[in-house]
Amino acid sequence: MDINTILIPTDCSELSKDALKTGIDFSKKFDAKIILLYVGPGIAQIPYEDIGHLPAEVAGNLLETSGQQNRRLLENFWNSLYDSSIHIELVSETGDPFTEIITYAKKSKIDLIIMGTHGRTGIKHVFMGSVAEKVVRYSPYPVLTIKHSGVEFEELKK
Repeated sequence: MDINTILIPTDCSELSKDALKTGIDFSKKFDAKIILLYVGPGIAQIPYEDIGHLPAEVAGNLLETSGQQNRRLLENFWNSLYDSSIHIELVSETGDPFTEIITYAKKSKIDLIIMGTHGRTGIKHVFMGSVAEKVVRYSPYPVLTIKHSGVEFEELKK
């Protein structure tokens, strides 16, 4: 299997840096391009009943502002681990993370997805779900999940 393009979805948290570090290692080993994808909130997160009351230009400004904030967050995240030897594309989308990750993967013809998992268990997992779990289940591409290196067994018992 050739690995030419690696998609690394991120929530730009400290926990997701482990996945990016792994992606950088893979990129160097296979001389692969990385697409670093952040899916953040946008106008879609405004309650439906409120959208109709917004003037079109206000709704457009909200979307542009949230898009700019998302892009800045992604750039800052990448800059924290910047490596000039990596061919990388930074992509910021808005919407539901799972949906946008799968949609972007399909349109970009990636070879591998590398993503972090927060390791939520028990009731937190039931209520919050897991984007990583959904991606693993429904992705037509191989997915490598990376646990946060600081997770200890004792923490999981809680």
